[in-house]
Amino acid sequence: MWVFVVTLACGCSKDNETTPVDSKSFTTDATTDFFINRDGTINIMVTGKFTDPDINSGVIRRGFVYGTTPNPEVNADNTMPAGGATNKNESATFYGLGTKQTIFIRGFFEYSNGTFFYGNEIQTTTDVEASNTRSIKMAINSKLIHENSEGILPELEVTSLEKESPVEIGYEYSLKADFSDSSITLKKIEGNVLVTSYSEYIKGLMSKTVYYFRPYAKYADGTITNGGTSAVSFLIK
Repeated sequence: MWVFVVTLACGCSKDNETTPVDSKSFTTDATTDFFINRDGTINIMVTGKFTDPDINSGVIRRGFVYGTTPNPEVNADNTMPAGGATNKNESATFYGLGTKQTIFIRGFFEYSNGTFFYGNEIQTTTDVEASNTRSIKMAINSKLIHENSEGILPELEVTSLEKESPVEIGYEYSLKADFSDSSITLKKIEGNVLVTSYSEYIKGLMSKTVYYFRPYAKYADGTITNGGTSAVSFLIK
């Protein structure tokens, strides 16, 4: 009698074996903001939210990357870091971009092996102007920092600044309360006007005379403002 033995091969999977799933995400908000620098270049501000629940995932860096063509990839000079705890809103600013450009931005994770994970891509532009949205608030301290026979040193404070840096900042002063015959003394600065205090020594004023002062700022398009504040007066000794 012949006995045939049949062997069946069965491919089975274990219930406890699953394919690893990458649960990281980096979502960049479609809405961005901008600031026009004193030299005419543009800063673009971006926000987003990342999720990285696996502390052992090998991520060594996260941030935002930008480019002037779609799907920008990380290189030496086109990224800004995103710091903070996971699952929180993040923000970054790309500084000094050229005008009238289309900008593509997305978030990224960098792994220890040199590879990258990229999130969604957004598109924005540096073709912007701020004539209807910019603002600045300034005030001159009613107490002089210093005064002597040569002149006076007033303090000018910028308390709020939005959308665009002025190209000039300083004091407008006059013998008349309506500033109908005024002079301008500028504070020499490099870079943007900031929310801070400024001072400039003013010489050549007449003694025993009242002078009226108010802030002065000028934008690149020629617009001049005093920041909406009232004037102060100083009696020169």
